[in-house]
Amino acid sequence: MLRLLLLRLLVPFFSSAEKLNFDELRFITVDESPANFVNAQGELVGYSVDIIKRLQTRLDITKNIEVMPEARAMHTVKNKPDVVMFSITRTPERESRFHWLAHVLTKRWILYSKYDANFDNSSLDTLLDNLTVGVIRGDIREQWMKANYPGRSVGLLNYYNGVEMLLKGRIDLLFYESYGMFGTLEKLGYQRGEVKSQYVATSSDVYIVMSKFSGSDLMAKALKQELSVMQASVWYQKHTELWLNELNKSGSGDAWIYKKVLQY
Repeated sequence: MLRLLLLRLLVPFFSSAEKLNFDELRFITVDESPANFVNAQGELVGYSVDIIKRLQTRLDITKNIEVMPEARAMHTVKNKPDVVMFSITRTPERESRFHWLAHVLTKRWILYSKYDANFDNSSLDTLLDNLTVGVIRGDIREQWMKANYPGRSVGLLNYYNGVEMLLKGRIDLLFYESYGMFGTLEKLGYQRGEVKSQYVATSSDVYIVMSKFSGSDLMAKALKQELSVMQASVWYQKHTELWLNELNKSGSGDAWIYKKVLQY
């Protein structure tokens, strides 16, 4: 009797799951190394890209991944149904806006200057006194600056633009993270020693998310379950260790793994 009751309860779920059309999903991201970035050959690569591509293969999804500016990507995932975006920071303000599918990274937020800058960085308040900080339009770091240090930030189109402005003295500081900074410098033909870290402001947990609309719960549940299975797999462990070694071999910073999540 109990077995029959459980079967009756599960049948509606499985019947609905069978009707899910994963090809309706749209996958979007931004160009930000090392999670997701366009390499010198024009290919989209990165730690999170590999995870998404494996997810697509497992679910027989054929959609291409779209790369767009941060502000446009955030507008899209907030306003369009069936959108999977990777990777974005989880915050209390964003909590109810998206389906949080998988925690994939934790990264430190670092304020960078030119190598020869002589700023007082004894505290964050002291460092940011009368200095201009470059942030990407639509990025969580822009929101953080506006909330905590209003009037100190300058909105930028992308990190390539930000690094150029920093090295030409048009902004005093650039809000970024270690591997993204060094990867961008390399792409632009600069040396890593041309910038230096002034202050680690905070850190954030980074997730794969899905847009939240009426009727999206079942699709989100299926994706979250599939990603959970992936994260418990041998493939995921090897994938994380591979990127850990890749990030650390350059000597440009430090990365580590904590509770199966890549941190840097």
